[in-house]
Amino acid sequence: ILPTPTYSTHITQVKLASGIPVLVPLIEEDNFTLDIEAIKQAITPRTKAIMFCTPSNPTGTVFPESTLRDLGKIALEHNLIVITDEAYEYFTFDDSKHFSIASISELSQNVITNYTFTKTYAMTGWRIGYLHAAEEIITQIKKAHIPLSICAPVASQYAAIAALKGSQDCIEEFSLHYLKARNLMCERLDMLDSVFEYIKPEGSYLMFPKIIGGRGNDSITFSKNLLKEARVSTTPGIAFGPNGENHIRLSFCVPEEMINKAFDRMEGYFKKKI
Repeated sequence: ILPTPTYSTHITQVKLASGIPVLVPLIEEDNFTLDIEAIKQAITPRTKAIMFCTPSNPTGTVFPESTLRDLGKIALEHNLIVITDEAYEYFTFDDSKHFSIASISELSQNVITNYTFTKTYAMTGWRIGYLHAAEEIITQIKKAHIPLSICAPVASQYAAIAALKGSQDCIEEFSLHYLKARNLMCERLDMLDSVFEYIKPEGSYLMFPKIIGGRGNDSITFSKNLLKEARVSTTPGIAFGPNGENHIRLSFCVPEEMINKAFDRMEGYFKKKI
């Protein structure tokens, strides 16, 4: 079971493992929160796991502790594995707090938690991360991990060690930058309120604005046109599940000048179209 919109790679990973992705829509009207009742209804005797990311890619939602505890009760009741992607764990804004479902002691045998150095330390190209799970689950994971990737490159392992042992000031610096960049992007989206409406992200460095006025019924074409005519790269919402249609994903992990440049181009583009 994957609450959607969700990171598109997760859907593909389920298929590669010969699983069937069961997509359960998030509640967009409530800040893309988990629909606990819909998840319950989606469970069948064939259900093996629930997989999600928090803070969310692409919506920027930070699932609250109370909701995740409710989800944990469901996992225990049906003996399901919960697989989490917590890549943006350190990047939350305003009063939102990241809560890892793996911190619930009763779920110690039911959770596989995935982390990455990519976001926390801006080590995108190094391709290194790690996971936490019960020892017996790790034993099974190794059976797939070794033939698929053997191990992370040695250079990346040393780089990760250096990141962990070095100053952690960069995490706070990144977080403050992303907060300013998020606020700037919201301000620029407000100036395009005839084209987009949005929910302010609580975490990550991503936004998932909704395209209004019937323009986003084909988000792939919408994004292609932005790229070709306005020279602005976005990700079509359909990539993140069927209910991602009518949206695009934007990233604010860039300099503020780039955000302004992109929105200047979009404003010029939409003025010609409207």
